[in-house]
Amino acid sequence: MCKTSNVRKVRKLVAIVLPQSTFSKQLVCNMELNRSCSLISAKVSPDEIMSIEFVSPNPSTLTRLQFSRSTMAAIPPAMFQTFPKLEVLNATASDIKQVQSNNFAGAKSLQSLHLSGNKIHDLPSEAFFGANRLQLLDLSDNAITTIDGTAFKRLRDLKALLLGGNTITELDAAVFDDLSEMESLELQQNSLSSIGETVFRGCPSLTSLNISHNALKRFNLAQFERRWNFDLIDVSYNHLESVRIPPNLRQLVAIGNGIRTVESTAVNGSELILLKMPHNKLSSMDDLPVFDKLISLDLSYNKIREFDFRSVARFGKLVLLKLDGNQLETVSNGLTEPITHLKYVHLADNQFVQLDLDVLRTVPHVLKLDLRRNKLERLMVTDLSGSFPVMVRMMLEGNRFRCEDTQLLLKQLRGSITTYAMTRNDCRKDQSLLDGICCS
Repeated sequence: MCKTSNVRKVRKLVAIVLPQSTFSKQLVCNMELNRSCSLISAKVSPDEIMSIEFVSPNPSTLTRLQFSRSTMAAIPPAMFQTFPKLEVLNATASDIKQVQSNNFAGAKSLQSLHLSGNKIHDLPSEAFFGANRLQLLDLSDNAITTIDGTAFKRLRDLKALLLGGNTITELDAAVFDDLSEMESLELQQNSLSSIGETVFRGCPSLTSLNISHNALKRFNLAQFERRWNFDLIDVSYNHLESVRIPPNLRQLVAIGNGIRTVESTAVNGSELILLKMPHNKLSSMDDLPVFDKLISLDLSYNKIREFDFRSVARFGKLVLLKLDGNQLETVSNGLTEPITHLKYVHLADNQFVQLDLDVLRTVPHVLKLDLRRNKLERLMVTDLSGSFPVMVRMMLEGNRFRCEDTQLLLKQLRGSITTYAMTRNDCRKDQSLLDGICCS
């Protein structure tokens, strides 16, 4: 069978389960030119884990192994004895139910371990003992409830740990103590109601943390205050009422909490460039601290009733502002001089009945203005091309424009570079399409 494969110069990856008599079960795979191997439809029961044998041509050169349509009670330790240079093991969705402390004792070369989509319930003491060169460990979408405090001990080269989509209820204070090189940690979609402030003390290299979709009522962001930047923290869909942002954090995503207050611990300026906080309970943009490097601010679907464009001047580099889905009926402008950094303004899903765009004249470099799904009957502007010379898109779908009040607006739109046109499908049954605007 091997000779036939060599003649064809194509080695099909298969797993052959040899009949078991007085011998141990053997899993045989053929190696491709890229030093990889697939074990297809392999089945290993709990009482076979310690006795299973692997057979392959030139096993000492294999670096990648993948299970496909397989059922494995656990990872057999003999795998790493047979394939001493194995660097990548993909056992995704292989029905694995447990990780035993000695499963990886011989995994001296292993760098990436993919165990997502299995049925693992807990991680025991020193669960990955021996796999000291691991850089990526994917345990997402299992059924993990408990993790021993030493489960990740000695994994000092680990860069990314993926634990999302489990049922973890608490974290031992020492669980990440050995992960000094870890840069990315995913804990989203678990059942964490609290996280101690010392849990991340052993992770000085951590720069990306996702703890969204848990049940946290408090989370101290200030614990990540360091001399170097922390790139991203995602605390979306928890039960937070306030956040205090450390000066070194660059991006905070906090969608779907109950946040009413935002504070900053910065003294000499903040590194924050993105603040994304839709679906919270903020009542005013003026309640935000000053973030002098902020580029993107999303406060959609909060409780904001009033907005003045002078608030934007506090953020001297802001390019994108999203206030969709608030309770705005009017906007005002107390700016004493123009601002040129703001390019994208989103005001969809508010309560505007009529709006005079001249209120934005001191924001002349707007490229895109989103006014969809308001209650607009009338939209006025004195000199669209003169006041907004670079506006390329105005989004007006889902309003209630009156046809008799659109002639002046259409004249301004036709004389500018701004695109605005709607289609018949954008109009309600009681509306007509007049030169690209739905009206009645």
